[in-house]
Amino acid sequence: MIQLRVSSVGKTSKAMKKLVADEIDLFTDDLLKNLKSNRPAKPGTGKTPFKSGRASRGWNKQNNIVKNTVPYINRLEEGYSRQQAPRGFVKQSINKTIRQSQRRNK
Repeated sequence: MIQLRVSSVGKTSKAMKKLVADEIDLFTDDLLKNLKSNRPAKPGTGKTPFKSGRASRGWNKQNNIVKNTVPYINRLEEGYSRQQAPRGFVKQSINKTIRQSQRRNK
């Protein structure tokens, strides 16, 4: 038989909430950094296509929400770009950020 006793749930709960909040903050910081990279996009890099830099500069973070309000950002994500941006660069950037988070938490 295995018995587990949980005590000081309030303290544990606060500590866990802080750990989760800190990881979310780190994750969204990393994601923003990956998306805002001002280097030319290459397939598989997860970087925002870069011509004038407007789309790249359009990324911002507020309350752990990463967003871009540039009117054509969805078209870029779909692969429409004179620079032939990789389709799905946001998803690629998310995947890259997940890998970074996993390495950090090993």
